[in-house]
Amino acid sequence: MRLGLYLVVFAAGCAAAGVPAPGGDDTNNNNPDARGADAPPDACPDTDNDGACNAVDKCPGHDDRMDSDADTIADGCDLCPGKDDRPDVNMNGTPDCAELMTRTIDVKKVGSNFWRGWQANASATHDTANDNTVTGTVGGTIYNSYFVFSLVGFTATTITEVKLELEVESYNSTDATEVASVWDVTTPSTTVETTGLNIAVHNDLGTGMQYGNTTLTAASVSTTTPVAFTLNAQAATDLKAKLGGEFVVGVKLDAAPGYVRFSAATEARIARIVVKYLP
Repeated sequence: MRLGLYLVVFAAGCAAAGVPAPGGDDTNNNNPDARGADAPPDACPDTDNDGACNAVDKCPGHDDRMDSDADTIADGCDLCPGKDDRPDVNMNGTPDCAELMTRTIDVKKVGSNFWRGWQANASATHDTANDNTVTGTVGGTIYNSYFVFSLVGFTATTITEVKLELEVESYNSTDATEVASVWDVTTPSTTVETTGLNIAVHNDLGTGMQYGNTTLTAASVSTTTPVAFTLNAQAATDLKAKLGGEFVVGVKLDAAPGYVRFSAATEARIARIVVKYLP
């Protein structure tokens, strides 16, 4: 009799197969590690609906899955579309492709011949071996000078600044100051360098589009410190168009009398352009 009572009590305390035991939860909703009724509805907010939770979204507000140049940077946050944003040689946090770089290009030289010189408006014969860059008026003849820069192997997506730096070898003027201006040159570089007396070339070195100017004095003469001409946006545009080829500029004095000279003959002198650009 006592044994039968024990069996009844035991049976009442067990759930039948498929029926939850008293206080049990077959849905696991009370399990903090499972998603259920007790889980926060905003545990993984995704404001831009790109499948990446806000907490790990690489490019908030844009679709992280869109990466046209496959550089792991979503298009919406890509600083250099079409280029790899990952290289950062100086490790400053700015991709190389978005960081301004500086390139210095000296006047072209072939053998011992610098591609610099002058063209006169009369009574003077120019040849490729003459590297004298007299600029101004001498004995009634007006001289404009030129400088050729090779851009072979130079690539850039954007040119932001161009400076022309010239060493002043001599200053010969009764005026305390002389204004020298820099001009675009449309004549091919080989023609400028190798042609004898040619009025059209002479004129081209001092007309057209002016890129910039600066004021020179006797104190400008220096073997260590060149005079800098900051050239305008048109110069940057024209230089970019010449990438892979050659860029030529002309220099003239804006008023007579007097002249300056950036080189006397074939000696080495500072004549260069300094370009800031994005690769």
